[in-house]
Amino acid sequence: MKKQQGFTLIEIIAVLVILGILAAVAIPKYNSLQQQARIRGAQGIIAGAMSQLSLTYSEQLLNAGTQTGGDGGDTICDDVAVTGDYTLECSTDTLDQNITITVSGGGLDENQTELWRSPDQ
Repeated sequence: MKKQQGFTLIEIIAVLVILGILAAVAIPKYNSLQQQARIRGAQGIIAGAMSQLSLTYSEQLLNAGTQTGGDGGDTICDDVAVTGDYTLECSTDTLDQNITITVSGGGLDENQTELWRSPDQ
């Protein structure tokens, strides 16, 4: 009797079917993880901008005793380091002293926006 070597056709087909099923499940999950990573990156930039705004607010209180309206959100947000393909924009609502922080780009499906509220309110 000869000694068998190699795989049978059935075994090879079974392995290919299993690999196909794994690929069908893994690829959409991978794409979802990529988008979640982009969103988390944008949220990190927003957190940096909010931290910079709070720091600037605190410095103004310590140095002048009151918040001055001189530095708008646009100027303060220039100090925030933005990496990758993201774009950071800050717009000031002078009436309420609110600053809207928007991050776009970086492959995001939609812009990420957050509102920084002045503690004076």
